[in-house]
Amino acid sequence: MSLSFRPLMPVYLVVVIAVACLFFSWWSARRHRPFRTSDLVRRGGISLALLSILVGPSIPGEAQKVTTNVEVWLAIDRTGSMAAEDWEGGKTRLQGVSHDVEQILQAAPGARYRIITWDSQADTELPLTSDLGAVRSFVSTLTQEVSSSSRGSSPDRPAQYLAEEMQAAANKHPENTRVLFVFTDGETSNNSAWRSAGGGDPQQWDKIKPLLTGGLVIGYGTEEGGKMKVAALGKQNDGSKPEYIKDFSQPGNPDAISKIDIKKLNEIAQKLGINMVRSPNDSAISSAASSSVQNARNIADANDTIQTSRYVLWPSALVLTVLLAWEAAIFAGRIHALRRTRAI
Repeated sequence: MSLSFRPLMPVYLVVVIAVACLFFSWWSARRHRPFRTSDLVRRGGISLALLSILVGPSIPGEAQKVTTNVEVWLAIDRTGSMAAEDWEGGKTRLQGVSHDVEQILQAAPGARYRIITWDSQADTELPLTSDLGAVRSFVSTLTQEVSSSSRGSSPDRPAQYLAEEMQAAANKHPENTRVLFVFTDGETSNNSAWRSAGGGDPQQWDKIKPLLTGGLVIGYGTEEGGKMKVAALGKQNDGSKPEYIKDFSQPGNPDAISKIDIKKLNEIAQKLGINMVRSPNDSAISSAASSSVQNARNIADANDTIQTSRYVLWPSALVLTVLLAWEAAIFAGRIHALRRTRAI
């Protein structure tokens, strides 16, 4: 079993403390007359024992990550309308999604997460996992679909895929509970571009309702709406002047404006049997996430075994305790001797 070191504080602080302690040990021993080697050894030993604790000796080990039997499904709309810049003072709606997902992760850190996105079709982007880092990593890099391949916006498009996948999950793990968060602006647009993608069957939401124990439909956007930047391969971050999606149905092809569809969002929420809230609404989102795991059953999954390290500090702490006790006894004896000679 190999020994490694994980300092309890920044290395430079450990070095500063070590040098200061060793210097003090040497200085205090030299100023005493007559010079006592035992003082130098004792105080040097205290310094070294303290240093051995600060460098954090540790041995490798394994631990099982404890999670719950709650599956949190995150269904995220990444069609072009989610690039509209009307969330919290000019940010994109997808930036709002990233913010709201973080609220869910903080409120339900022990749940398992699955991410499904949709544009021209729905697909699983992240299979069921308890790795919150993987969820954060994906959401932080989430972008809208490439504009040239857009098939228009339709909030019903993922319904059938979600119904089939959630039913399969329920058949495989009937003991688990499932919570669904749907992130969308509810907008239905450009029906003529749907072609093979289709708009989705709104009746499919009804099939999901009996499989859920909670969740939210989270709406994005404003009634005034916002413009959407064009997303093109290799041009998202090239520093050039941004180009906005145009509305070719209007004279002069002005910039297209995407607006939230409250009616559609409420319709989806009603079919799912859950509430609809408009983002940002940290309290409602956190409350829905935390309530989903309050009565969950904790489980330790052997597949989630993680490598860890365990500090081994007790030997150094024991030595430090003995040396400090020795130092205290010597100090008390010298004080008593001074009192007897009426020096103090």
